[in-house]
Amino acid sequence: MVFYAYVKNVTDNVTYRYVITFASRAVADEWWRAVSTSAITSFVNSIQRVNAQFYTHNPGLANAPDSLTTNGVATQFLGKVFFTLENDLGGRGLSIIPPLDNSTENISGNSFFIRSKVAPYDYWYYPSSNATNTVYVSRTERTRFTVSRTNTGTSGTVMIGSDNIAIALTTVNLSVNVNTVTGQVILSPAPLSGLTFSALLSNFMVGPSLVENGENVKELLYTENGEQWELA
Repeated sequence: MVFYAYVKNVTDNVTYRYVITFASRAVADEWWRAVSTSAITSFVNSIQRVNAQFYTHNPGLANAPDSLTTNGVATQFLGKVFFTLENDLGGRGLSIIPPLDNSTENISGNSFFIRSKVAPYDYWYYPSSNATNTVYVSRTERTRFTVSRTNTGTSGTVMIGSDNIAIALTTVNLSVNVNTVTGQVILSPAPLSGLTFSALLSNFMVGPSLVENGENVKELLYTENGEQWELA
């Protein structure tokens, strides 16, 4: 689904105001990664991300739309992103972009609840009294997890699908891993190797219902053809 953001000229309140249309929110985050890590320093210094739907730029250094046509910046997104120039302030016109269904920022190192996109009342849950270290899905309980890029020095950056990540409890030094025999999601001292952010959002599924310590829960399984999940 298409995703929108504003870009404001940081040097005045009149000109170079844009609405950006991205093919999806994932494309928006990937475009930002390409721009913010570009070797073309004028774009790195010009374009700043305030939040998922608001950017600033300094057209005297680099004009944000030119990121799509300047080699070494973000030309790979030319067919997935476009900029619409708004009226200058005297024209009073400004397109109103729709609000987000989920405003959570996917920032590395932050803690989140993890819930189903199809059934948003289904959350990942780790019971405190859990002899098998199994992670479940619950409609009445939820557990916070810290989701972080595994690359050093990346705390605070926006995560994109190709990033290798680790998912850990916020209170105990245990990370999400998988029982290789059953596919059940468990916690262990070592994180699941090779887990990417896109896999977190699409490679897990809800299994059969069961009762754990008197609580009605469901199994959480790892599979390549899973369900859609989101951070909350």
